[in-house]
Amino acid sequence: MGNLSVNHYAKLVPSEKGIAITFAMDLAEIPTFELLQAWDLPKEAPRGVLERRAAAEARLWVSRLRIVQNGKALLPTIESTELAVLDGAGNLPVFRVTTRLHVDAKAGRVEFEDENYPARTGWREVVIEAGVGAKITAASKNSADLSYALTAYPQDPLLAPPQDKAAWLEWNAVVTPVNVSQALPVPSGASVVPMPSGAMASVSQAAGRPAEVVASGTVQRGDAISKLLRTENMSWGVMALLLGLSFWFGALHALEPGHGKTMVAAYLVGARGTPKHAVLLGATVTFAHTISVFALGLVTMFLSQYILPEKIVKVLGLVSGVSIIWLGGMMLWRRLQKLSGHHHQDRDHQHPHSHDHDHSHGPETHSHVPQGEISMGSLIALGASGGLVPCPSALILLLSAISIGKAGLGMMLLLTFSLGLALVLTATGLLVLYARNLFPERKGGSGMVFRFLPVISATAVLVIGILMTGYSLGLLPANRLIG
Repeated sequence: MGNLSVNHYAKLVPSEKGIAITFAMDLAEIPTFELLQAWDLPKEAPRGVLERRAAAEARLWVSRLRIVQNGKALLPTIESTELAVLDGAGNLPVFRVTTRLHVDAKAGRVEFEDENYPARTGWREVVIEAGVGAKITAASKNSADLSYALTAYPQDPLLAPPQDKAAWLEWNAVVTPVNVSQALPVPSGASVVPMPSGAMASVSQAAGRPAEVVASGTVQRGDAISKLLRTENMSWGVMALLLGLSFWFGALHALEPGHGKTMVAAYLVGARGTPKHAVLLGATVTFAHTISVFALGLVTMFLSQYILPEKIVKVLGLVSGVSIIWLGGMMLWRRLQKLSGHHHQDRDHQHPHSHDHDHSHGPETHSHVPQGEISMGSLIALGASGGLVPCPSALILLLSAISIGKAGLGMMLLLTFSLGLALVLTATGLLVLYARNLFPERKGGSGMVFRFLPVISATAVLVIGILMTGYSLGLLPANRLIG
């Protein structure tokens, strides 16, 4: 779910006294940063001030809970609110607010719905458990407590986060008090981490975020760069080390799937690119990524109450995907036309044995690949599309530096991160070009393969654009298919 997620938890326990509800909200680094901006408070604000603002925010969240019995809305009473301030990635804080509620309800059917942050991604869990003097006769789902109020999460990274926005239960009062709570059975195959001793009593001992497999180059809680950002009096040496780590993180991040390496390679091979084109592509990616993250940072700081940053990321992903579809489609159309003309010349025995190359291949590197078209416009458009979608880790670095009053350092961290990202893309292009030149193009069967190579590469670019668009529209589960 990452640094943009907002996670929800609600545990409903009917009993002879009514319904007790434990309601928890966990905000990742960027939503917490937005909340502090809305409160006009620094992250170093006194604990008491933060707790008062969190209690006020909890009242607002509780007002957005819909609890209905027999068509009548039930108003919960807030009994207590607890704030946990946790260390997040890049030395940014993470807030988890746990509120305990009481609802005066009698036995029967009760409906519950959480209407907070409907457009934001995250973990949404509703737990239903019978308390003393109550017996659950029916419920919307068999529910096991997976996260214990967002303090201890399942360790299985393949477990999909629950998305329980609403639930209902039916319960009867029992004459004999029940001493042991009657939890609903655990669903088959569920993997649950045992609750740490005192986890519910001490809400500050766990990370407050779902366990997940962290990709290489992702800024995370407790890593070297996060620790360095805690340095109060930064020397030039510390800042230089931060910039070096940022560059390294960007390069590692680019090695993970989903950063356009396949697209860059396909374009350069099919269009018969040169090292100059590979370098220009890398520079364009750097510029586009720096601008997109900077713009997203401005939105996060000043406009997040109007525009959700994750919505902007999806829109940028959609624009990027559609742009690549257009580029890939145009490339495929032109190359099919050239291939058709090339075949026609072969039939008429009019194929010339000299081509107007931009550079010399020597007498033994005669090519049967239809001459590719690399225009400045298509090259810049492809690079911009590749760097348009911002990496959350880069945004974390920018906001972390801004939060400690070092906006200039934040811009430099962003730039070096983008340079590391672009270096890998450029190196990928150069390696592919070098590998292509290792294979001489011959007549016959192998010549046929080289002849169709531009068409194959254009098709690959088109398919990548379709995958990116599908992911941005939510039609595909993840963009890990795009290298």
